[in-house]
Amino acid sequence: MVANVMVIVERQFDVPRQRVFRAWVEPQELKRWRGSPGWHVEEETLSGETKLGGRHTHVKVRDNDPDTRVRTDGVYTEYFDPEVFVSRERITGDPGIDPNIPLELRVEFTKYGKNGTLLRIIQGPYDPDVAGWHGEGWEKELTRLQNYLAGTGEYAADGGVQ
Repeated sequence: MVANVMVIVERQFDVPRQRVFRAWVEPQELKRWRGSPGWHVEEETLSGETKLGGRHTHVKVRDNDPDTRVRTDGVYTEYFDPEVFVSRERITGDPGIDPNIPLELRVEFTKYGKNGTLLRIIQGPYDPDVAGWHGEGWEKELTRLQNYLAGTGEYAADGGVQ
């Protein structure tokens, strides 16, 4: 298989785009929502430089199997706060992603209505046989982001609000 499929996911948020942007790029916010249900971000692995050329890292850990870990190391190749960022990333620990082939993650934050945000994620390239699974993963993570932005509590490892 050749990695040639891009995953595109969109979601509307009734939250100003600056707030949504911060949730993506600030490590202390990212840890509170990233990961599908059953996963969490390991706080000790978080780092992020919020600027063009800035590096960022995080490790997602499966809650019921701490030895299952997916590490993302990226660098911002575009960074326009609060409109868009693009990151060139190497992902290790995910059996559907070749860690030797960098992925590109583009996240767009478009003002929607009076105070809302239309978020658009474009990521890839993926092998065709795993692209759908990663799209579903993004949908689950965006549900967690939506719940995080709507609430005030921190997320437990199982995705519930504490």
